Amino acid sequence: MRVYRLAALVVGVSALLLSTSPTARAQASPEATIVATGNATESRSPDQAAVSLGVQAVGKTSAEAQDALNKAMEKVIRAVKDTQLAQLVVQTQGLSLQPEYEDNGSRSRPPRISGYRASNTINARTADVDKIGKLVDAGVAAGANQVWGISFSLKDSAAARHDAIVKATADARARAGAIAEGLGVRLGRVVHASSGNAQVRPFASRFSDGGFASASGGVSSALPTPVEPGEVNVT
Repeated sequence: MRVYRLAALVVGVSALLLSTSPTARAQASPEATIVATGNATESRSPDQAAVSLGVQAVGKTSAEAQDALNKAMEKVIRAVKDTQLAQLVVQTQGLSLQPEYEDNGSRSRPPRISGYRASNTINARTADVDKIGKLVDAGVAAGANQVWGISFSLKDSAAARHDAIVKATADARARAGAIAEGLGVRLGRVVHASSGNAQVRPFASRFSDGGFASASGGVSSALPTPVEPGEVNVT
């Protein structure tokens, strides 16, 4: 009795091939199995891109910091929307307000609050993949002092997942055939198959100005931000 099994990790494609004889079934002998793993990666050009832009502002009071932040962020959001890129979606990603402390040099007394720092981050997504740099430039010129990265992805990765699963199954079958050939046995029929979740790996870059700029406005670069979309991999 020969049992053959295919298991594809990552893409999660697996197949179990079984070959038995009546005598073996009657004796209920243990099944012999071969397990093989198949992998495949499909690459696609991204059809959407996103960038996270943020503003930080400080003030002596929480109200002062928040007011400065609101005014600066309103300018950034307006500038981003004014780009009028295709299928532009702007979403608030994070909002915080925290006190800043000043060390008074005494262990017996707690640190004194010296001011407040407020921050707001938005995520802007567009179908104009090649123009994502325009969103960065517009946001920074309007006062954004943080850029948390650009990512490229697929609106619908179903077709790429399908192709990757088909290729991964073929890869697992080929590996199993090689194992069977080396053992001098034949593969039986498929008796079990299952599929897990494919991994979609969008191209992403993460960068920031690394510091803090005035919430009153930013300085526009003389040259547009260069961005290369690359490819999205579905494994």
